[in-house]
Amino acid sequence: MGPSQYHNQYRKNAISTSSQGRLIIMMYEGAIKFATMAIKSIDEGDIAGQGKYISKTHDIISELSLALDIEKGGEVALRLESLYQYTLSQLTIANIKSDRKTLENIIKILSPLNNAWEQLFHASTKTEEGVQESPRKITSKC
Repeated sequence: MGPSQYHNQYRKNAISTSSQGRLIIMMYEGAIKFATMAIKSIDEGDIAGQGKYISKTHDIISELSLALDIEKGGEVALRLESLYQYTLSQLTIANIKSDRKTLENIIKILSPLNNAWEQLFHASTKTEEGVQESPRKITSKC
């Protein structure tokens, strides 16, 4: 097994053993990373790279949308769904127009959501004494 194969195996293991909240955070991080890479591709005139990274961002946002549990999440889940649908439509526009500004706006939407999930995840995994405990359920079907 070469170094990249070890890295890929490590990533698969990290994903398969992660908690629900951690997976959501990883998805946001991936979407932000790929949107950033799409911006770089636009700047470099790499149309194929732009399409590839926008598609990856789109796939992640679609998964986040599908993972929402509207019944349990109520108003918060409905608002997230609305944001996800807006983001998906903006990704399509960004790809058609090679628009870096639209991608920057998408990152501005996703970054605070990622931060909020991180805070929620960390708060759910700590007790008052600062000792780690099992994470509580976060409302999502992920």
